[in-house]
Amino acid sequence: SRRRHTRYIGDWSSDVYNIKKYIMDVHGFEEENIVMLVDDGECEMPTRENMMNAYKWLVESSEAGDAVFTHFSGHGGQLRDQDGDEADGFDETLIPVDYLENGQIRDDDLYDTLVKPMKVGVVVTSLMDCCHSGTVLDLPYTFRADSDKFEMEMEEGFNLGKLLGKIGA
Repeated sequence: SRRRHTRYIGDWSSDVYNIKKYIMDVHGFEEENIVMLVDDGECEMPTRENMMNAYKWLVESSEAGDAVFTHFSGHGGQLRDQDGDEADGFDETLIPVDYLENGQIRDDDLYDTLVKPMKVGVVVTSLMDCCHSGTVLDLPYTFRADSDKFEMEMEEGFNLGKLLGKIGA
């Protein structure tokens, strides 16, 4: 049978708890495989360090055949691109509760921590409920719920070389 792991990362607690109930009731995720970071006084805080550690744990504990789910409900942003891989000149970011002290989480960080090291055969679903989230995982396709279209769209100017390095690994 399939192991199911999930990580909830966010600072809008009602969204996080509603999604938790949904994936448990509808998709069979088990409570013991769910870890939440929520700015509500009940869970660990969604600090930069906690968020990055949560993504690392998800990668390390997953294996081929697993279905994993990540959810971020919070603030998203953009910072000037530092390595020239963004066609628009900006990295998309997630904004943890301690961003003033420890910085935002760039799309490059998420790609290097969650996407690139994920084992082959793991199905990852990621729900990013924040501004500028369309390309926050640095993947070639996005689905926009606010679009007139209900299909995946290829990102213009996407650097396939970065992704091909993952496929060839």
